[in-house]
Amino acid sequence: MRHSQRGNTLAATLVVVLLMMMLAVALMFGSGMFAKPGAQKSGRPDGLGKTVPGMVKYAAKDDVCRSNLSQVRSALQIVAMANEDQFPTNLKETKLPAEFYFCPVGKETYTYDPATGQVNCPHLGHEKY
Repeated sequence: MRHSQRGNTLAATLVVVLLMMMLAVALMFGSGMFAKPGAQKSGRPDGLGKTVPGMVKYAAKDDVCRSNLSQVRSALQIVAMANEDQFPTNLKETKLPAEFYFCPVGKETYTYDPATGQVNCPHLGHEKY
């Protein structure tokens, strides 16, 4: 009677576990794993998000910052139209929720110039927003 082998051998199981560990390391540290020594590991100017999941997290927070600024700018335009093209003296007069007045990444308060109605994010890398 022939005895057939069923299942995986210990060596095959170890190879599979090793491959899974290598993929996990590539995912977690793939953003700078093969970079030159001393090079900046993150592509962000503020240095946040050094791992792949971290880069995704901060990219999402960047999108929230852009959205917040867009909402604040729209609210400023609405308030100015209601007040004979006069911008409010501070951002609180837009009556938006409090989380719209600061950057979700660095928690810095947005800068506002009441003379021009310009709102900007002071966080490093968000100057273009």
